Amino acid sequence: MRKNILILAIVAGAGYLVGVESAKSRGKNYEDLRHQVERLWNDPAARKSRRRAAKNLGKSLERTRKSLLGN
Repeated sequence: MRKNILILAIVAGAGYLVGVESAKSRGKNYEDLRHQVERLWNDPAARKSRRRAAKNLGKSLERTRKSLLGN
C-alpha cells in the first residue's frame, strides 16, 4: 500500500512539474495554472471521488487493524 501511495505521489509531483514547465513555455503564468487546479479541486465529481476514496481507505485501515490485532 505504501508503494502505491508513493508511486501516486511521485506521478502527481512529476505531472505538476511538467504542467508548470509547459505553462511557462506557452507564456501562461502560475495564476492560470492555480485557477485550473482550484476549479478541478472544487468540481463536484472530484469531491465525490475524494470522499469515496477516504471512506474506502477508512474501511481498509479498520480491516487491517483488526487483522493485525486479531480482534
